[in-house]
Amino acid sequence: MKKTIFNWIICPLFFFSTPLLAAVNSDETGETSFAVLSDIHVMCPALLIKDGAAFEHYLVNDRKLLKESPALMETAVEEILKAHPRFVLICGDLTKDGEAVSHHYVVDKYLVRFKQAGIKVYVIPGNHDVNNPHAVCFDGDSVKRVPTFTPDEFARCYADYGYGNAIAHDKVSLSYVSQLTDSIRLIAIDDCRYEDNDYKKDVCVTGGRIKPETLAFIKEQAREAHEKGYKVIAMMHHGLVSHWKWQDKAMPEYLVDHWKKQVKFFKKNNIRIIFTGHFHSQDIAERHRVYDVETGSTVTYPCPYRLITIGKNQMNIHSHRIEHIDCKLPDNESIQQFAFRFLRNEMPAMIVKMFPASLPDSCKMGAAKVVTDAYVANLAGDEHYTQQDKKEIKTAAKRLRHYSWKNAYIFSHLSKYLWNDQRPQDNKCIIPFVK
Repeated sequence: MKKTIFNWIICPLFFFSTPLLAAVNSDETGETSFAVLSDIHVMCPALLIKDGAAFEHYLVNDRKLLKESPALMETAVEEILKAHPRFVLICGDLTKDGEAVSHHYVVDKYLVRFKQAGIKVYVIPGNHDVNNPHAVCFDGDSVKRVPTFTPDEFARCYADYGYGNAIAHDKVSLSYVSQLTDSIRLIAIDDCRYEDNDYKKDVCVTGGRIKPETLAFIKEQAREAHEKGYKVIAMMHHGLVSHWKWQDKAMPEYLVDHWKKQVKFFKKNNIRIIFTGHFHSQDIAERHRVYDVETGSTVTYPCPYRLITIGKNQMNIHSHRIEHIDCKLPDNESIQQFAFRFLRNEMPAMIVKMFPASLPDSCKMGAAKVVTDAYVANLAGDEHYTQQDKKEIKTAAKRLRHYSWKNAYIFSHLSKYLWNDQRPQDNKCIIPFVK
């Protein structure tokens, strides 16, 4: 498929953090605390047999901090353990590309430590995690496919992290239901299309959908939970609510298929809060009083996670970012400096490739830098659109218009929409949580 200007954006960002929440004992306070991670994309170090052109080529087309992914996850685990929440949700894309060795690495090196501390973990697969033809190892200039997981192998590997103790399992997907507390149930939804991946064409499907049978499963489980007086939260990998205008047109693969219809389905079944990932963004969007709490990726700037407290009638959300890792970085940079530079320096070159070749390089690069600014701000959350930003968009659009009215139109509107934050706040927020 021919690339268009709509294919610009692949990796994520910037934002702020707040002090760690103290551990919450729900038996004494009536509150429950939990953590949310997403898109941790851990790459087992054994997959990088020898650094070289093959791995560098991969990074050029997929801007994630894969070498640093183990160190980033290590810090995230340490900080969450200190906060000692009751449970942890991980909203998919646990591995680089579904390598069996990476899945086992995630479990044996990180998740088992939560288990040992008495903290429950609940996972779902992301589009990278199952039946992935991109599961490879890197050896200098060459790559070689390595074993990936089938759906059954995924469930077995994560038996202690959602699947083994679930109170209900969907028959046609890796969706399940778990009792989180005496009053809260989780519906974990598998919306990935790994059965459509193509090994011959080397295609891993990015988009997501909820199967009709899975929708029936969700409806029945929500009905039963509400009849028994439980509050319900959900999680899945793809976005449920569009987080910025044109997202469903420019990047539909980051939202679940027929998202507007699905929002109405969730509202009708009184599932008002769903935790998602996939776009690597810190953003909260609301439609019809259904809240999509999207959490960014630990391997993309600013390497975030969330700590959340549930009270009687509300949910208090705090965002955090990983500030330190046990890994030597260039020029003694901090991980935040390194992650920001890694993203900011490379995004313009990626965006330039999406413009028609006929446009002057200087014109394309100027527009690409403006889009990068908008993109970083959008994925940071709580964007602040200034007069200077408006001026830069207008100037770049004027130059583009001289050569292509269509590209200028798309550029100017998409840049503005990326800057336009929707309510509520993204990084520190209180949202209602009622039956």
